[in-house]
Amino acid sequence: MLTCGTAQAIEVFPVVKTISEETPRENYITVKSMFRAVENGEEKATDTQQYEFVTLELFHVPNPGDNKEKRIKELGSADPTLVFSPTRLVIPYGEMRKVRIMPLKPVERERVYRLRIRPGYPEQALDKGKVRFAIGYDVLLRYLPSGKQTQGIAIACKNNQWELSATGNVRSELRDLVVDGRKWKTQFNVYPEHSRTVTVNQRMAFELEGKLHVYEQCQRKG
Repeated sequence: MLTCGTAQAIEVFPVVKTISEETPRENYITVKSMFRAVENGEEKATDTQQYEFVTLELFHVPNPGDNKEKRIKELGSADPTLVFSPTRLVIPYGEMRKVRIMPLKPVERERVYRLRIRPGYPEQALDKGKVRFAIGYDVLLRYLPSGKQTQGIAIACKNNQWELSATGNVRSELRDLVVDGRKWKTQFNVYPEHSRTVTVNQRMAFELEGKLHVYEQCQRKG
């Protein structure tokens, strides 16, 4: 009979990271081994001899903000923009390792990536007849352009389908978005080079960089 358990094999921080050519020393994320082999409520004596094996993959996200993200492998592409090192980690129990993110070329507008980080239990730590599910991470990487960063929104309407486009060079963060009297449940971001469409019958309002924006029947009111 198989029994299943969920355990935190690793911890990754931060889970959202901005990357910039201007701050090369800060372009990294940290992975910590959290693996514990527990027996009768106590750690086994061999815990300190255990290692966590971690695999990593990098994906470009061409449609950030959509409910269903598209992900394109960055390593191995004809013209990659970012790379990372190392591509695999072996982390001693309780220790931490850095993963460096290295831009290969500048960008004019923000580009979004996901760094997929997955742990694997050492085979000797698995009890026979048991299946373990370890928690992995998909870290959001925001590769930002150098220099001044700007936000802005343009709206084009076709009936009740309002298309929002970012006119700045980084994502436009629409806070406290209200559509026809209903408040949006999550923060609404619009990224450069990828518009988003919202169904609006009459009125939409939001804050952008601390200023209130109100549109009625697709016309700016405030």
